[in-house]
Amino acid sequence: MMASDLKPGPLHARQPLPDKATAAPRAAPVFGQLGWLSRIILAVGTVLALGATGIMILEGFSRYVLNVSYFWAEESVRFLMVWAFFLTLGVAGFRHYHIRTELLVQRLPRGLQRAVWLLSCVAGMLFAFILAYSSIPQVQRFYSMGMVSESSLELPMWLLFLAMPVGGVALFLYYACAAWYAWRWGDPFAPEPIDETPDAGVATALSRQEPLL
Repeated sequence: MMASDLKPGPLHARQPLPDKATAAPRAAPVFGQLGWLSRIILAVGTVLALGATGIMILEGFSRYVLNVSYFWAEESVRFLMVWAFFLTLGVAGFRHYHIRTELLVQRLPRGLQRAVWLLSCVAGMLFAFILAYSSIPQVQRFYSMGMVSESSLELPMWLLFLAMPVGGVALFLYYACAAWYAWRWGDPFAPEPIDETPDAGVATALSRQEPLL
């Protein structure tokens, strides 16, 4: 056997490794996609809000039509709405439902924009920490005193105020995830792109230029 027989042919030739500099950059993940836990929390909050709405409708109908008022309606609505609000604080952030003013931030250079995003996240985490930490002693005090609501339902008040630390923790986790995304990828507060392409029927009607009247 000749030494030349051991040389690899063209099919066995080594392929050049791709250069790291010429490799395609990794696309940034979409911020705000909900996992199974966030979907469960959103579903629970939706059920609580719908329950409060149903009770308000029932109370209004009974009071003005049947001339009957339910003693438990007002307090039940208050408990349900408070829990629905605080429970979905973090999920609302992931869904881009929090109010944002971006007129000045959009005109800043990219580096200053990232600094503003991180500063907003730190301020949000600080607020969420204060909300959760300061509400824990109040929950403990109501629990130790055994304080209940004023109506005949006698619901424990600590259960109502427990929504505050729960909402604070959820809000803190949202801002922590937003800070990581701002540091690693980009703007975590940017809303989802809106498809402004008109429907096929609307486009056809606009192309005909039909009169409105």
